[in-house]
Amino acid sequence: MKRLAFITNIILFSLTFAQNTSYKFDYYDISNGLSQNRAQAIFQANDGYIYVGSQGGLDRFDGYDFKYYSHNPVDTTSIPYGWVNAIGQDNFGNIWVGTQQKTVGYLQPDGRWKRVSLKGMIEFNKNIGAWWWGLITDFDFIEGKTLISSYGNGLFIIEEGKEKHFTSDNNDINIISEIYTVDNQIFLATSAGVYKFDETKEEFIQTSISSPAFGFSAGNNDDEFYVSSPSSVYNYNINNNESLEVELDISKKDRDFKRMAFHNQKLWIVNESYGIVIYDTKTNSSFEIKPPSIKDTEHAKMIVDRDNAIWIGTASYGMMKYDPGKQKFKLYSKSFPPSNSLGFDVGWSATIDNQGNYWTGKAEAFSELVKIDRKTGKVKRYLQDSEDARSWFWAIVNTKEGLLVRKAYPGRGGAQWFNYNSKNDKFNKTSFTALFPDTVGGTWGYTSDKRTFALSSKGIKIYNGKFFELDEKLNANFVDKKFPQTDYSVQGDVVYMREPSTPKLYKWDTKTDKISTIYESEKFSQGSAQSFVVINDTLIYITSYGFGLVEINTQSDTKRFITVSDGLPSQHLYEGFLGNDNNIWISSNYGIFSYDPMNQSVKSYLVADGLQDFEFNSNSSYQSQDGELMFVGIRGLNYFYPKDITPKSNPPQIVIQKAIVGDSPVNLNTEKLDIPWYDNKVVFDFAALSYRNPSKNQYSYKLDGYDSDWVYSNNRRFATYTNLPAGDYTFKVKGSNNDGIWNEDGESIIVKVFPPPWQTWWAYLIYIFSILGLGYSYSKYREKAQLKQMEDERKQSELDAAKDLQESMLPKATPDNKNFSIETFIRSSTEVGGDYYDFFAQEDGSFYSVCGDATGHGTTAGMMVSITKAGLNGIPSLPPNEILNRLNKVVKRVDLGIIRMSLNVVHFKNGTASMANAAMPPIYHYSAKSKKLKEIEIVNLPLGGLSNEEYELIEIKFHKGDLLIQLSDGLPEAPNPSGDLIDYDRLFDCIEQNAMKSPKDVVESLVDLAENWLDGNINPDDITIVATKKV
Repeated sequence: MKRLAFITNIILFSLTFAQNTSYKFDYYDISNGLSQNRAQAIFQANDGYIYVGSQGGLDRFDGYDFKYYSHNPVDTTSIPYGWVNAIGQDNFGNIWVGTQQKTVGYLQPDGRWKRVSLKGMIEFNKNIGAWWWGLITDFDFIEGKTLISSYGNGLFIIEEGKEKHFTSDNNDINIISEIYTVDNQIFLATSAGVYKFDETKEEFIQTSISSPAFGFSAGNNDDEFYVSSPSSVYNYNINNNESLEVELDISKKDRDFKRMAFHNQKLWIVNESYGIVIYDTKTNSSFEIKPPSIKDTEHAKMIVDRDNAIWIGTASYGMMKYDPGKQKFKLYSKSFPPSNSLGFDVGWSATIDNQGNYWTGKAEAFSELVKIDRKTGKVKRYLQDSEDARSWFWAIVNTKEGLLVRKAYPGRGGAQWFNYNSKNDKFNKTSFTALFPDTVGGTWGYTSDKRTFALSSKGIKIYNGKFFELDEKLNANFVDKKFPQTDYSVQGDVVYMREPSTPKLYKWDTKTDKISTIYESEKFSQGSAQSFVVINDTLIYITSYGFGLVEINTQSDTKRFITVSDGLPSQHLYEGFLGNDNNIWISSNYGIFSYDPMNQSVKSYLVADGLQDFEFNSNSSYQSQDGELMFVGIRGLNYFYPKDITPKSNPPQIVIQKAIVGDSPVNLNTEKLDIPWYDNKVVFDFAALSYRNPSKNQYSYKLDGYDSDWVYSNNRRFATYTNLPAGDYTFKVKGSNNDGIWNEDGESIIVKVFPPPWQTWWAYLIYIFSILGLGYSYSKYREKAQLKQMEDERKQSELDAAKDLQESMLPKATPDNKNFSIETFIRSSTEVGGDYYDFFAQEDGSFYSVCGDATGHGTTAGMMVSITKAGLNGIPSLPPNEILNRLNKVVKRVDLGIIRMSLNVVHFKNGTASMANAAMPPIYHYSAKSKKLKEIEIVNLPLGGLSNEEYELIEIKFHKGDLLIQLSDGLPEAPNPSGDLIDYDRLFDCIEQNAMKSPKDVVESLVDLAENWLDGNINPDDITIVATKKV
């Protein structure tokens, strides 16, 4: 046997140490819906579902929910009994499972299980001592054959229902851990080494690997694969039967290698009881991930899914997943990376020094300055103050020698100044007067040619290594002596400077030191400006705190505001930079976003994408000369290259998971879905199987033959149709993933709605014959009419009961509060829906206002409202988002199938209105002070959706004369005779025009809007309005 030796130098080791800090795992366990925390087997099926085997059986995961398959002893079509240890899928779409109890079966596409009895196990079970000896370990499939390996009972091959069983006289060969097939060759990892099985000769052939083998993994080429042995890993060449031992930087005594997976040219190796070893096949270096970076050290199966995420089964924590595409941004926070974290939450200031290291300051009690070493990822702390519990702000700027640092707080004395020498890695204390001998300070920056400058009222000063001095040559460019003092933007070899008082835009070419005025206009004056970016000297983009992004065209001298209505996640922006992808990257108080000036599009990134938090800080960002960006916020910092934040995922697979006709689920494994005339209601549940960030998956559906256009449902995963005319339809659904990549083909199913008997062809034939036989026809007509009358009476009875139930849920009166005037309105559609409103007065004089809408109609919707009302009465006084969090768990536990509850809750207290929203329309707030109406949109799932959904809280000031409108979607979605909806723009205009009036007048104006728009048309949904004004 040859040994494959590699030389790993210190630099490579440092790089791999830094890599170790970037692995962040998501966990899926019982709290997420998994049936059992021991995930022994993981498999991704052809349709995109993730299957998980455990001691409890089998779970299927779609990114949102787990579906559990449990064994039923009296039902032969249920999953076989046992701890699922192996999962696979054959060419017919069957999902095979094997257990530690040596049972085997497969889930057919129609949803039924078929159990397989292995004859070779029957006699084996009679003679074994340990119950687990002979357990099923793996499946593989070639040329229509099913390969099944066992731990002690050799290899089984099933072809066309016939079983073949192969064992060896050498019992160690019969202990097979895993199967690997390539080009119809069968390789087995056995306790006697790696063996190749020749089915024709029925012979086990030993390869060059004779050490006990446990797992296989693909390699960089088709003619090689990797093999794990308890203390070694080998690279095996199929063509020449040669194996080379891989040199790993792991002590021999700390090795117990098991399963493996190949991911991004890295070999992931389960090191039982120690952690996970990652071997980089490009650099021939390795490192180990251990607690606290991971929760468990006992791991099972590993797979790589279609979006290049790696899933690992654990013994006690369910599944863990590492998705490099999800963590788009490198992160340091108080607790991450676990072994080398930042150590605090709030940071202030940012820079990337000449060596590429990252710097920020702690803006909390007992301040300090930290450096993150670019090569090792280690955090080093400086200027620590263990006595001062006050928080301080930091300002950091690069110099040729190292850094200049100021520690201060607005309005507080005691500012401190330091310089840092990177050669000796030491800070020396200095002072303001030492740095600015003329006592005129300035705003400092750093140029591409490594000059530290300060913009001051006397002109531009350059740091000479000891202090700042005026540069007469530079300042001679300013003939009028109007020097820029505050705002600048370093963009490559150019420094743009903004003089707000003039206002002018200067361009400083640092190569020639020529400074020119390229724009002068009052439009350049902008309040609350935070930063600016210049593109080709013709477009200026100013980030502002409150006004959004401001675009100025210097050629046409025009100004345009880009706001949330244009797609910005927030209008409270901090610093922006022109990225190396030609987009403008901006931090805000709601994440980071990029703006493409070419197509005027916005792409937002939030915590789920790897950000430290939603909120970032001002004066706390930096762009290096090679384009790397660094942003610091209230929970840590992020750094990245914009070119690396490009979508690298595939379009998600779309599945129609369920169809419910009337109240009964139907089998989807048919050519078409039949809907009878007497139960004409269908609900489709669907999902995009992309696991990166399922809450950001988007959907669009259409019923061909009924819908004139696609219905975009955002992240709602169901569609409901009622009272469809008889005919043939096709239901289509498409979806996108977290990166906005759509599967335009989607999924579809044919739908046939049968006409009532009196509208069929044979009924019309009877009508013709009825003319000839009037007497007989008349009697049949009477019979049908009676049946129809009975059916109508039944429906009317149910409608009356549902209406009584709905009215019983409503409050008898509005809160008796002298400080508020409240008006309500509710109108049911032809079929009573699930609209609901209520009020809950509190002992402190505050009260909650609730407005909701249950999906569906009739008594089912009424049940959901009853559950919601009972839940609200049982929840103590809490913030509205906490009320929704608790209520969501209540509704989820009750489980009314696909029925969901949309609800918003507003708490009026002490001059504020705090609110949370579960999939209801926007809430409208009119401010009497500003005389402006604002649409408050809070995006969250309805109650009963995901059990771990976290609802967002928004709080606003609510003063005298202010008005708040809560409403259901029956108003904006009311159709006129042409089918056009009122929509939210008309709704906004109506409220804005009447907001100064009484709540009663406002409600009446909205009702009049609906009546005029409907123009006699029947509204298919309830309308509910709650108007609250402070008086």
